[in-house]
Amino acid sequence: MRIFGQFGPAALGFFVAFGLACKDSNAPAVTVTGLARAGGDSQATLTGNQLANPLRVRVLGSNSQPFRGATVTWTVTTGTATPASPTAVSDSQGFASTTVTLGGAPGAVAVQAAVANVTPVTFTATACDHPVLAFPDTLAGALATTDCRFSGFYTDFFELPVASGPQGIVLTLSSGTFDTWLELYLRAGSFLGYDDDIDSGNTNSQLTAILATGDYLLAPSSYNALTVGDYTMSAVTRPAELAGCGIVWVTRGVSVSDSVTTGDCVDSTSGSGRFYADVVALYLTGGTVLKVSHHSTAFDAALFLRNSSGISVAANNDSAVTTTNAYIAYSVVTTGSYLLFVGTNDSVSTGAYTLSISAATTLSGSVRRDAGPEILRMEPLRTQKGLARRTWSRAGS
Repeated sequence: MRIFGQFGPAALGFFVAFGLACKDSNAPAVTVTGLARAGGDSQATLTGNQLANPLRVRVLGSNSQPFRGATVTWTVTTGTATPASPTAVSDSQGFASTTVTLGGAPGAVAVQAAVANVTPVTFTATACDHPVLAFPDTLAGALATTDCRFSGFYTDFFELPVASGPQGIVLTLSSGTFDTWLELYLRAGSFLGYDDDIDSGNTNSQLTAILATGDYLLAPSSYNALTVGDYTMSAVTRPAELAGCGIVWVTRGVSVSDSVTTGDCVDSTSGSGRFYADVVALYLTGGTVLKVSHHSTAFDAALFLRNSSGISVAANNDSAVTTTNAYIAYSVVTTGSYLLFVGTNDSVSTGAYTLSISAATTLSGSVRRDAGPEILRMEPLRTQKGLARRTWSRAGS
């Protein structure tokens, strides 16, 4: 016989009452005793942008455990900014967070997180100014300790709109007091290219590029961390061409009509002749696809793609049996800088060609969405000249 089935509502009430009677009614209630920063402090981004990481705190109770259900109030105490919500409630782990969008005023920003009856904590951020740099224009600036700092490097920013592409440009960062470093981004945040030294005897930076229509961002900085000093930043236009053997950064979505000449990069190491090529620098993101076509009626076209370590990752001579045009569809494995040599398959060949770099970043042709605005200093790695399937160098060298 199952005795349990004989217990009725009266017996159930007894057990409930017994359980209540056994509870320690003299135990003190748990209260909030502490508040600590748990992430998001000391960030920097452009005015008007949302900070990349949310501000996050942890609430602790008098039992030394995470406190759930505490109301955290977010208040801007310095500068201009807007929290996504004025309050947040701590979760079962004691965490509470909010995202913050900076206002239009550059400079220091402070946001206080507070819970009743405990000491508040303060988060700091820096809002970076980004004035427009037009064509042609030269502006004076200075790196200062009050500027935005990324990974230990003080950095300024300039907007650079390109109304009609493809547009060839030359960007020059000069300073008499420090070794310069210049970066180029899409305004939305995607990294595009960089330059350290103009040459071995000149520590100023000069970045040459061909840009599609769009909004861009320049980030002048220094090669060495925690460096300050005056500089000048200039932007001038140039033809959208790849003449010579200098490195030209090119964005996706650009088509270039140019010519291979005897004044371009040359490879004569194979022992079977001299081969000429123009060179393109690209910054590619892992997980995307690079699609490039190289057409010419004057010569047998060839493409050679190498990564920043000088390793050949893709090459093509004839895109099909019936054509001497070249085509590459390369699935990018490693994010970084790449050199694309736009050359000839035949020795001593020269002539006109058209190079097209697709805006699409997938094999199906759709454009991959980048992972939000991300203004970060890249590692100080130089793209080396002369690294391809063939050993390219300047003509006559």
